[in-house]
Amino acid sequence: MAAGNPSVRVRDLVPTYLEYARAADDASPARRSELWRSRYLDRHPDVFAAALDRAGEWSGGDDLPAALDRLTETRADLSSRAVRLRAELPDAVCAVAGALGWADDRDPLECVTLVGLHRANGWADRLDGRYALFLAVEQLDNPAEERLLVHHEAAHVVHDRLATIRDWPDHGVAASLLAEGLATEVTTETVAGLPDEAYLWFHRPGYEPWLAECRSRWAEILDRIIADLDATTLDRHAPYFLMRNLPDGGDLPKRCGYLVGLRVVRELRQAHPLPEIARWDLDRAVPKLRRALGALAATA
Repeated sequence: MAAGNPSVRVRDLVPTYLEYARAADDASPARRSELWRSRYLDRHPDVFAAALDRAGEWSGGDDLPAALDRLTETRADLSSRAVRLRAELPDAVCAVAGALGWADDRDPLECVTLVGLHRANGWADRLDGRYALFLAVEQLDNPAEERLLVHHEAAHVVHDRLATIRDWPDHGVAASLLAEGLATEVTTETVAGLPDEAYLWFHRPGYEPWLAECRSRWAEILDRIIADLDATTLDRHAPYFLMRNLPDGGDLPKRCGYLVGLRVVRELRQAHPLPEIARWDLDRAVPKLRRALGALAATA
């Protein structure tokens, strides 16, 4: 790799998971849960106890035995997926870092490949005080899908290096508009040539009706998200960015905020390059987001 290019450091937890899986063969549900904790989670306390399992979602809960039952992927498949991701990551990180104008070969991006509980395929989250990329191999059996996912989530990690987005509100509407819109727009450049819905849904088929509904309700979506732009609570954030059913605001197309974020970043790009946008703090970003939303609403 050329000097000055960013690099990635991969921690692969799949071998530890496989040790757990061998020990859990033919174990009772209760014993399997115990082994999950002792043979897998407890062996990586900095990843689980200090980071992903802070709320106990990985180590406990009434649904843990059923979640472990759903881990039916073959051990060879899980290992091969981790190998494929390791091969994909260096080029993806370089491409994303180039799009955002970040280069630091002394400070590798951290990536953790692991086996999760079929709850998410990839995400950016805190590890050792800043964002790292987490990829759950049990969810990743489609190379085209995982390529988009890796680029999108790597964009969040690079964005964190540039603007410390880990300190932004977890349920901030403005924060998510900018972060998700930027990550999606970066991916349209680093993995070019696909329709918008491919980037917004990571190449999964069948979301053309979702995009059509977003377009038909575009003015309404913009009006509501403008009204909620300063919100930082889950109930105001979820209608735009989560998949769950909601009694209040859940009538909107789920995850429509991702499409709004993409369009907002494209509006901002008319005056600001991506590397500049990626370095904004929220105090600077929110007024610009508001103006961009207003411009989109004026032509909706």
